[in-house]
Amino acid sequence: MKLTNDQIQKIITAVCTCITTIAAIILTSACTLSLSVQKQNNNSNQGTEQTTSVDSLSINPVLKK
Repeated sequence: MKLTNDQIQKIITAVCTCITTIAAIILTSACTLSLSVQKQNNNSNQGTEQTTSVDSLSINPVLKK
């Protein structure tokens, strides 16, 4: 069975379309899942705490004249 150039071209087009469709479905699912996780975490409370510590080191400079 010999395939003509036209048949080969149609097979390649069908395979590329199939691969593109599968990739689009996977990427759309991943994006939708990511947005869903972000929406679920949107109402959660995440507190930040800032602390400042001060050393009790005192310097007594002695000035010489």
